[in-house]
Amino acid sequence: MRRHIRSMLSATIALVAGGALAQAGEEPDSGGIRATYVTKCAMCHGESLEGGGGPALNSAAFKTKWGGAGTEALADYIARSMPPAADPPLDLDLAKAFASYLLAEGKAGGKQASASEKPVTGFALDEFARAARDRLGAVAEGLRPVTDAMLRQGAADDWLVWRGSTDALGFSQLDQIDQSNVGRLQLVWSKSLGPGMNSIAPLEHDGVIFLHGGGQIAALDALSGDTIWRHEDKVAPRNVTQPRGVALYDDALYASTVDNRLMALDAKTGVLRWKKVIADKSALTSAPLVANGIVFQGGAVCFGKGMRCFMAAFDAKTGKELWRFDTVPGDNAPGSESWGGAPASERGGAGVWTPPSYDYAEDQLVFGTGNTYAVNTILKNDPARPEAALYTNSTLNLDAKTGKLTWHFQHFPGDVWDEDWAFERMIVRDPRGGGGPIVMSMGKLGILEAIDLKTGKYLWSYDYGLQDIITRIDAATGAKTIDSDKIPGRARATSACPYAAGFRNWPATSYDPRIGVLFLPALDACMEVTIDDSIADGSVWQPKPRPGSGNKFGLVAAIDVRTGKKLWEVNRRAPEASAVLATAGSLLFEGSRDRWFRALDSGTGKTLWQFQLTDTPNSFPITYLVNGRQYVAVVSGGGTYQDGFVSRLVPEIEPSVGGPALWVFALDSVEAKAAEQSWLVRVWAVIQKAIGGLGA
Repeated sequence: MRRHIRSMLSATIALVAGGALAQAGEEPDSGGIRATYVTKCAMCHGESLEGGGGPALNSAAFKTKWGGAGTEALADYIARSMPPAADPPLDLDLAKAFASYLLAEGKAGGKQASASEKPVTGFALDEFARAARDRLGAVAEGLRPVTDAMLRQGAADDWLVWRGSTDALGFSQLDQIDQSNVGRLQLVWSKSLGPGMNSIAPLEHDGVIFLHGGGQIAALDALSGDTIWRHEDKVAPRNVTQPRGVALYDDALYASTVDNRLMALDAKTGVLRWKKVIADKSALTSAPLVANGIVFQGGAVCFGKGMRCFMAAFDAKTGKELWRFDTVPGDNAPGSESWGGAPASERGGAGVWTPPSYDYAEDQLVFGTGNTYAVNTILKNDPARPEAALYTNSTLNLDAKTGKLTWHFQHFPGDVWDEDWAFERMIVRDPRGGGGPIVMSMGKLGILEAIDLKTGKYLWSYDYGLQDIITRIDAATGAKTIDSDKIPGRARATSACPYAAGFRNWPATSYDPRIGVLFLPALDACMEVTIDDSIADGSVWQPKPRPGSGNKFGLVAAIDVRTGKKLWEVNRRAPEASAVLATAGSLLFEGSRDRWFRALDSGTGKTLWQFQLTDTPNSFPITYLVNGRQYVAVVSGGGTYQDGFVSRLVPEIEPSVGGPALWVFALDSVEAKAAEQSWLVRVWAVIQKAIGGLGA
């Protein structure tokens, strides 16, 4: 952490000096930079970089860190990160000049101030500031490298990957907070993250929370919310979404941006290791996934014709691209025949909106795609029979090393309703028997389907029963029969359920593998849809209540996947806003657009605890354990692209108005300790019983 503070303050020096040079019209030569440094910066860092109120910039630690990272890395950090008051930001060329100056001075050597020396000028850090610095530094230094063995385990003390594990179950094994004590859950801390959109999925590892939101990628102390480091992500706001998460692997944090940059940062310090632009017209909205030394990143927002989304792989150490798979095939490529003769310039879509899952046993990548927006293209040959349009609305399995397609299954061909199937792919043992691993996924239609993980063979479906577009699913193949009356026409409105916002959307489901139960947040609404040739995507929808719903749009439900029966359903006026999180404490955490964040009894759906936030919980809740105490965290505010769709249904509920904020809850520390001791007693009882059984 001390090394990071030095790097941040060195960036501050360069930015302040650079601003003064720009105003004075000086060229960024070493003499001019030196003179500006003495005038503006020596009061904190000493005339010879020996340190004062701020750290030394000629210390061994500074030389080791930035000498190894190089001028480009230091310049990037200077130009993008510090200080917040720099307006406009420092020009990159000038930042490079300052980085060169600091590194050159470090190599030349200079007087190094010892810790015992009093600063010549400026103000020394007092004991309180030093204690805070050292505390955060110790938290960062305690981070262990994240291994593949950690990632493939189910989520327990840490939340290391989007949805908790590479199987994407969204389930935690923690049970300190349970049905008996969740009613006494209390707010521990909260923190504003800055302006921006939501749908944020934090990670937690060894007492550090990592997240991408509010215009920055940051590491926070999980016990207090204090910032350990932050990396500014200065991207112009977009009205689609923001990246929904980050990834941890080894000692690095990986993040992507909506302007198509993929980067690796030092997890302890936030220092940039590598960064590259990996696409031009699409956007990176899903979190990356890292496994076996490879970073996997999908592209989405391929709205225009000729725009093809993708899944790509990069070397985790260097950022070198290893392979790329286009989710809309090019001319003459396999799958191109499914577009009815339309050339690649008339195709589009198949966005990868959600991180992939990873099959360690076979070293394969599994992910889903969305719909096409080229509705006019797939209706051109026959308005009553849309073309299938591969690889839209599909589950794809790729060889992780080569990117070669192993198998695919298209869940919903010819989608002209925007009912995509782009969400989490859960890798589980088939709860209906057979013993083999399967891939489960549910699309916007509210149909859950299972595919054999090894072969891609269709196994079974479960229809929640609120959609009316598909009338039959072939039990052997999974082929769908569409109600032709539901196909929209030009200037002819067609009624269809669900609404294009989906029975379910990006707010993820959660699966408890112990009991074979799937929990889902859903929207109960329908729509009127027409085709309009004058707009790019062709479809125009208007939401409306589903007959018989009582204008209650929010729905949370539990499905016994083993039997295909609904266990319980909760209906509310307010639509759901967050993903759901199930835990081994028999709890389900979820949030709705009326700002309530709740814990339900996962067996009955009964509300056991609720807390009204200052804004909508538009995010992915997580849970983790630090120092024997379980915490639950959720990000509120910011808004998402879905807000515009859903807000029309409930105009009396205020939309999100503020920037994202992180909320963290836990039991009272005394009660948490008692719960932990109770857990130890239970474990000891199990051990004693086992020993007794062996003795018998």
